[in-house]
Amino acid sequence: MSLSIEQLEAFVYTKECGGFGPAARKLGKHRTTVSHLVNDLELDLELSLFTRSAKSVLSELNYFEQKAQGLLEAQPDKLSIAVDVSLMDEQFALGLKALNQQYQSLDIDVLSGDTISIHHWVEQGEVDIGFSLGTFEYSTQLVYSRAYQFELCCAIKAEPYQQKVEVSELELRQLRQIGFNFFNQLGLASSQTISHRLIRASNSQQIIELVKAGLGWAILPRYLCEPLFAQQQLSELWVNGMNKEHWHCDVVWKKERPQNLAMQAFTQHFCKLEDK
Repeated sequence: MSLSIEQLEAFVYTKECGGFGPAARKLGKHRTTVSHLVNDLELDLELSLFTRSAKSVLSELNYFEQKAQGLLEAQPDKLSIAVDVSLMDEQFALGLKALNQQYQSLDIDVLSGDTISIHHWVEQGEVDIGFSLGTFEYSTQLVYSRAYQFELCCAIKAEPYQQKVEVSELELRQLRQIGFNFFNQLGLASSQTISHRLIRASNSQQIIELVKAGLGWAILPRYLCEPLFAQQQLSELWVNGMNKEHWHCDVVWKKERPQNLAMQAFTQHFCKLEDK
């Protein structure tokens, strides 16, 4: 479907001026010309925008006016976002809500996957922008904008009446560790591997379920674990001599694809969030 600027202008001015006659005078066109332009637009959309007998606007009109006005102002009308499953939380949903409030006629497509998939989809142009855990390995084809960072902690299956389980690093090595696939795929496994035995999974939610089942321990975002510690679904693994560590997430987009207004708004929102 291809809509012309003339059709959109005719529609917007007809709505704002309250009829085809006033719109025609505003546009310097004949009334019949404006009427035909709006009629053609309705045929293209397969949608009745006006009730001619009463000259009133149907319920669909306000939505379409926003859409048409956005096109006239060169605002983006679509945005495809790839989000790391590990970051699909309430904060992400609130970010989309803020974006929707800023661009109310914007159609948003959300695709979720593991960390490596997010970067691949952005690189291949399958999505406009991505939001993922930081990988510490950067592609020359992508632009990375650092978002919030968060503290990490060690977690293990809940021990009755124990929110913390203290072990030495030597004892920790004997326990099976559950980690992220992408560290291994990027050749970075040694930087995050402590134990001799490993299980790998795609995202934080999968890892948490494996830890809850008693298959091993894991390094996870503290903000995900704190509620589970309080509910006694997990226990914190306190390792003697181990320093606090932090991780971050990135907003990523293709270098050769300049950011449109919606992409800029998405990036600014998530890169201004406070650390967790």
